[in-house]
Amino acid sequence: MTLTGDRQDIANALSTVTGVTGYAYRPTTPKMGDAWPLLSSLENVGSATFEITWRVLVFLPQNEQASSEWIDSHVDALVDALLPIGYVDRIEPIALSGSAGDQYVLQLTMRGE
Repeated sequence: MTLTGDRQDIANALSTVTGVTGYAYRPTTPKMGDAWPLLSSLENVGSATFEITWRVLVFLPQNEQASSEWIDSHVDALVDALLPIGYVDRIEPIALSGSAGDQYVLQLTMRGE
């Protein structure tokens, strides 16, 4: 199992979506459309085979209406881009607390082996 390779595969897939730049790890200063995976869990499903759950975060516009419109126009392409790597179970907009206040991100939870 090479999680580093999985991270890069996810980043590469995200970068195929117009308006999205994928990173293997969170960029220092994320901008709208920047996206990166976070390992959520590894579950042993037998014989040293693990099901991997990833949380993929996509930095959204910081205006609520613009954020909603961005999600509406990108969510299908994001799911399609990630499909060869894993199955997207859940999509939800969330606010991350930061030094500059809450920051809007789209969180996609996906599974893969």
